Amino acid sequence: MARKTIKVDYLARVEGEGAFKVVVRDGAVRKAELRIFEPPRFFEAFLRGRSYMEASDITARICGICPVAYQMCAVHSMEKILGIEVGGALRELRRLLYCGEWIESHVLHVYMLHAPDFLGYDSAIHMAKDHGDLVRTALRLKKIGNDIMTMVGGREIH
Repeated sequence: MARKTIKVDYLARVEGEGAFKVVVRDGAVRKAELRIFEPPRFFEAFLRGRSYMEASDITARICGICPVAYQMCAVHSMEKILGIEVGGALRELRRLLYCGEWIESHVLHVYMLHAPDFLGYDSAIHMAKDHGDLVRTALRLKKIGNDIMTMVGGREIH
């Protein structure tokens, strides 16, 4: 019974840091593990002793790709603690803000981080030499997501 283990200790271009392990036995994949890990960043400690009004701005800095998710998590937590229920137009505007982030984040990942790997390039910059139209399209789509966040939230990131 032939057994082979393929182990990648560090994966680039994932949010956070990651590792991947594949166990192949008799030519078939028997086990595949993806581990995403990130060292502690102690954002909870940054919040101690601060006004609850600062929580959403501080947590937005956890991730430069998806600040809205963290910001809204903090806002929802404060609203729950204070017994505030949000609905109607404000709820819809928040959803639109999330949609802008979703567009921006997914375009970044698909076109700028993953496409270069799939097409055999070191980066989107290298890929642009041969696929300039693709990169320009990606930048336009990313800008649409950023524009939605700016229109609804006042700025695109943080």
